[in-house]
Amino acid sequence: MNACDQLQIAFVQTRARRTDGDTSREAAKAAVSRKAASERLAIVAAVKQSFLGLSARQVAMVTGIDYITVQRRISECGLTKTKRSRDGCRVWEAV
Repeated sequence: MNACDQLQIAFVQTRARRTDGDTSREAAKAAVSRKAASERLAIVAAVKQSFLGLSARQVAMVTGIDYITVQRRISECGLTKTKRSRDGCRVWEAV
């Protein structure tokens, strides 16, 4: 068998399992979409503008992004979680 006879397989970046339902698969597609990327950019911009860092609640208020979404995305943004807390949430800083 030569290289031309082999089946070509393309892998798609996903965050869903084969056994997940349709709603989970749709959520996985959204996670790698432009929306997720723009949310990350907005979170980073908000934290960088703050001299003292921001909690996830504060980021949500500043950006208008839902608090739960901020909680999920903030760890993906390359920010540093401090030991300080504000509003019951850890404070994040851009280093």
